Amino acid sequence: MKRKALTLLLAAALAAPLAAYDREDFDRIVDFATNVKTLDGLSTDQARQRGLLGRLLLLDGTVAALQFLDPEEAGFAVEMELAAGEWIGLEEVKIYRCRVRFQGPAFFRQFPRRAPKNPEPSQVALDDRVLVVAKAVRRDGEEAGQPLWLLQGLHVRPLR
Repeated sequence: MKRKALTLLLAAALAAPLAAYDREDFDRIVDFATNVKTLDGLSTDQARQRGLLGRLLLLDGTVAALQFLDPEEAGFAVEMELAAGEWIGLEEVKIYRCRVRFQGPAFFRQFPRRAPKNPEPSQVALDDRVLVVAKAVRRDGEEAGQPLWLLQGLHVRPLR
């Protein structure tokens, strides 16, 4: 009986802070409306005006490229090109892109240098559809004449 009461008390204590969060709190921290297409079309000033800088972005897209900046586990860093697209009429596809940099040993096992035949559920490979949580860092770099957003990746999950 004591154990059950203690468990209920502990559960209530842990759940209490969750009740304090509401949609406004979530929207202050996370921008749930921005996608790769929206981000691709924004200048740094426009992103600042929309309050995107410093907020978390939840993005989905396809891994179009992976560049291993530091392949060693201790200083691991990989830059992923995240792409999304849409059909314009019947014959044209418009592609939107950004770069997401993941740094630190926590990402080492998620990004194998060679795609395994049977990837683990958390491993990310070229052409995977993924869900990413990231922060906008800056818009720079000339890729085919167009600057891209560089994001700091915090989480990534393949959508298989």
